[in-house]
Amino acid sequence: MINSMKTAALAAGFVAAVTALNLPSLPAAQSPKGDPETLVVEEATVDWIERSNVAALREGVVDRMELQIGMPVTKGKPIGYLHREMADLTVKKADVAYRSISPKVMAQAKRELAIAVVARNRRLNERIPGSVSNEEMQKAEAELKVAQAEIVQADEKHQLDKAELDLANRAFDEHVILAPFDGLVIERMKNPGESVRANESVVQLGNLSKLRAYAYIPLEYAFRVKEGQIVDLQPRLAGPRATPSSIEQKRFRGKISFVDPQIQPVAETAVRIYAEFDNKDFELKPGFKGVLTIYLNSEAATAPAIGARTVPTSVGR
Repeated sequence: MINSMKTAALAAGFVAAVTALNLPSLPAAQSPKGDPETLVVEEATVDWIERSNVAALREGVVDRMELQIGMPVTKGKPIGYLHREMADLTVKKADVAYRSISPKVMAQAKRELAIAVVARNRRLNERIPGSVSNEEMQKAEAELKVAQAEIVQADEKHQLDKAELDLANRAFDEHVILAPFDGLVIERMKNPGESVRANESVVQLGNLSKLRAYAYIPLEYAFRVKEGQIVDLQPRLAGPRATPSSIEQKRFRGKISFVDPQIQPVAETAVRIYAEFDNKDFELKPGFKGVLTIYLNSEAATAPAIGARTVPTSVGR
């Protein structure tokens, strides 16, 4: 009974707010299961899910920028380039060292010579005992071991050269500033010819295709609102208007993605929630305010495809 009274009070407050703003009133919300039990939150704010200040990984000077403000970018594609002539030369030098085979060829030749000397000394001593002294035999065998060690050393140097080449290639790649996700260029901080420090922001990206809305629900609903529940968001623009805008006549369907386990410290009467929405047509904008309708008995699996849908309305109803 108490919950029914609170739900009715929230609905009444919502209707009053709509009338005051001269916005179209909505028909009674129905959940996908036909259960009318809903929670209406009148103060929801649309926000980014993915927004980032993309930084240069290395210190340098901007050579060129591929994108202007407002242009789209694909994940993994270049945003800009730093001057990388020295990095290119370093890669070429490391590549020459890696491809060099002379150290191993020389070590193999020494080993073959040492094997031949040791074998010859043994044959001579077998034919004529004492022809080769023990000192010379030991010296030849030691030279064979040194030659074998030089082959191992050449192999290890080859591995180190490969690591140096990988490092040089990595440094070369870090002169390219790549997009970490699909999005739009919101702001550009650097232009060609300007110097940048390592980890200094170059552009700001934002992904408009998927947004979220955050709101605060009464504490008594904290255990009833759960991740995966279906929600509808109706944007509400500020200021009085004779005719509502088209965006205010739409509801955007999404689902609850997060219920904050911590009670808000201010007055300790509310819990923060997040709901995510697909925004393929870019109709929702970060910063929009709106009314969030939560279907308390819904599940994400019962929801139709997420997107915008127009709500039948009539002004002054």
